[in-house]
Amino acid sequence: MRNRTTLTSRGLAILITGALAVSAAAFLGEFDLIWLGLSLTVLPLAALLYLMLLRPKVSYRRRLEPPIIEVGNSVRVVLHATNHTPLQGSAIRFTDTFPEDIGGGASFVIARGFGRWRQAVGYTIDANRRGRFIIGPLRGVAADPLALAQCRLTASGETNTLRVTPRVWPLDELAGGSGMGTASDATPQRIGQAGQDDVLVREHRHGDDIRRIHWKMSAKQGELMVRLEEHPWDPSSTLFVDTRLSAHRGEGPTSSLEWAVSAVTSVAARLVEGRNRVTILAPAGVVFETGHLVGDTARRTMIEAMTDLRSSDDARVSLGATEEETLSATVALIAVTGLLTPADATVLAAAGSRARQHIALVPDAAAWGAAPKPHSDACSLLRGRGWQVTTYRPQQPLPEVWGHVT
Repeated sequence: MRNRTTLTSRGLAILITGALAVSAAAFLGEFDLIWLGLSLTVLPLAALLYLMLLRPKVSYRRRLEPPIIEVGNSVRVVLHATNHTPLQGSAIRFTDTFPEDIGGGASFVIARGFGRWRQAVGYTIDANRRGRFIIGPLRGVAADPLALAQCRLTASGETNTLRVTPRVWPLDELAGGSGMGTASDATPQRIGQAGQDDVLVREHRHGDDIRRIHWKMSAKQGELMVRLEEHPWDPSSTLFVDTRLSAHRGEGPTSSLEWAVSAVTSVAARLVEGRNRVTILAPAGVVFETGHLVGDTARRTMIEAMTDLRSSDDARVSLGATEEETLSATVALIAVTGLLTPADATVLAAAGSRARQHIALVPDAAAWGAAPKPHSDACSLLRGRGWQVTTYRPQQPLPEVWGHVT
């Protein structure tokens, strides 16, 4: 705990007044006034000494309810402060610090008098920005009873991390059914001649049920092979989220950027719940890949990645040359974008040239207060290349927009 003790403006004014009074009384030979001046001088110095000898020692514990919330919601913070200096009886003004993006801090006063005490304080944070935010440390200012001196302190305790995730809309149905595509490296193989060996198998992956292992084929191949009975295809989808700050409109959770991030997160969550293979791309590169992750683990990891996603300063859409292999293997490409130009649309169309299904969710330019052209030209170009283009308006629910995707 770090402390710094200084005189307040009131204490400094009294100290200067006392010193001037002593000097004037000595010059005039008024010895009675000297004692009055000395009293004024000693008073702030005594207050300073009081705080230096009896420095407040405060510790705290903080609890976030809940520690993970979706953007646009509020979190309740409960803080328990404990004073360990029984002879310190002054009120303490506390500030629980956190970033400006979510409010910049919460201030409150605890005045309990002399003795050790423990006080619980609660306040609310409105989480209007997505990301991870450090809550703390707790800082305070204690003063003497006459407010002539003050001590700045940092209480001992741990900081907390508040995670503000994108909003995840519930999507019961997705276009094309539960499988939105097939990865080229997941195509099942037919091994053996006609008869009981004529089965569809693929290589074993982490998470596969051991009961699906085809032991005879595994022995023939020299590696574990999994029998494919009801679902011979392994769905694979690529999602693109446009994080270009220049392409979006609005601020905070109601901006088109946050709408796009929320939409991609919601679609990806629905896909990974169905054990689909999902890759999320942004102009900066790969944001998330399921890999061997499945179910809830894949969903949590994906949401964490989208929580940390930052906007970019790119001027044009770019899916990155390094993602060529991913784009060539995917069968479904879903893009949620900001305002587009024909050049952006050309990049998207080229990226999805090998996909069987192309979906683009784009802003309604007029509704977002932007010029319709060249955005409308870009949408027409995508439609001409076989894309399903659906527009979204400010604060429009994603399920309503997705309902127009066929």
